[in-house]
Amino acid sequence: MKKLFYESYSFLKDVIMFPSNYHKVPASTIFNKLPYQNLRILIDIYLTKKFQKKIINGLSSEKKLLFENARDEGIILNLNFFSNDEIEKLKIICNSLVDDYKHHNLTIDNGGLGKDSESSSKYYYLPNYKNKLTDKVSELYDFLYSNKDLILQLKFLSGLDLKKDKISIHISKVKGKLLSDEWHSDCFSHTAKSFLYLHNVEKNNSPFCFLKKSHANKNLKILNEKENSSNILNANKDKSKSGNQIWNKLEESNFKKEIFERSEPIECSYPKGTLITCDTSGFHKKGYSDGTEERFMIGFVSNRGTMFEKFKSAFF
Repeated sequence: MKKLFYESYSFLKDVIMFPSNYHKVPASTIFNKLPYQNLRILIDIYLTKKFQKKIINGLSSEKKLLFENARDEGIILNLNFFSNDEIEKLKIICNSLVDDYKHHNLTIDNGGLGKDSESSSKYYYLPNYKNKLTDKVSELYDFLYSNKDLILQLKFLSGLDLKKDKISIHISKVKGKLLSDEWHSDCFSHTAKSFLYLHNVEKNNSPFCFLKKSHANKNLKILNEKENSSNILNANKDKSKSGNQIWNKLEESNFKKEIFERSEPIECSYPKGTLITCDTSGFHKKGYSDGTEERFMIGFVSNRGTMFEKFKSAFF
C-alpha cells in the first residue's frame, strides 16, 4: 500500500509539475520509463534558443560576438567588470551587511556543512528586491545593477526575460572542502548564475570551474538526464528529497568520459572585480581550496521559472 501511495502521489506530482523547471526529475516510475524528461529538455532548448536569438538581434555588432560565443560555450568572463575602487566600496558595504545581517534581514546558510567540519561556509542571502529594504541593502542593489550587462547576461544564458525581483543575490565567504567541490549540473533546463569576485581568486582558494559546451550537447544531455533521473528514483524511494537537494553529479555518470571529451574545462582563477556568468545546466564546481585563503564574492542566481514564462520571453 505504501509503495502504491508513493507511486500515485509521484505520478500526480509529475503531471502537475511538468512545466516547472524547479521540478528537476520525474518522481514516478511510469514517467521515468516514458520520455518525460526528454520532452522537457527539447522544449527548454527550443524556447531558450528563440529568446537568445531575439536578444542577439537587438545587440550592437560589438556585443554580438560575445553573446554568440556565450551561447555556444555557456560562460561569459568579464575581467574588470568593476574597478578596484568600486570593488573596495562593495567590500565595505558587504562586510557591513554581514556584520549586522539580522538587522538587514539577510538569511544565512552554511552550505550543508556539519558541526565538526574543518571548512567554513557562510552564504548571506539578501531580501527580495521587492521587499522593504534597509538603506544599506538598497545601496548594494543600486550599485550592482548600475551595470546593465549583469542582468542582460543572466537573462541571455537562462533564456528568461528576468526582472530584478527574479534574481536571488547572496554574499559568500567560504574556504576548505565543500559539497559543491564535485562536478555537477544544477538543472536539466538552461539556467544562469553570476559570480563577482571581491578578492583575487587563486588556484588554491576555490576558483569557480566550468565545463564549456557541457550545457549545449542535446543528445548527451538527454542520455545523462535519463540516467540521473533513474539513479535518483532508486535512491529516493521515500520521496524525501526534492529541489536543490537533487544534484546531477558527473562522477556518478556512465557518460562522464564522453562529456569531458566534448567539453573544455576552465578554472576561473582571476583578480577581484571579475564577473563570471554561466549556464549552470552545464557542469561546474567549486575548485580546490587548501583551507588557508577565503573566497569572498557576491553570487547571483536567476529564477528558473516555467515553460510558460520561457514561452512568453521567447515570443512576446
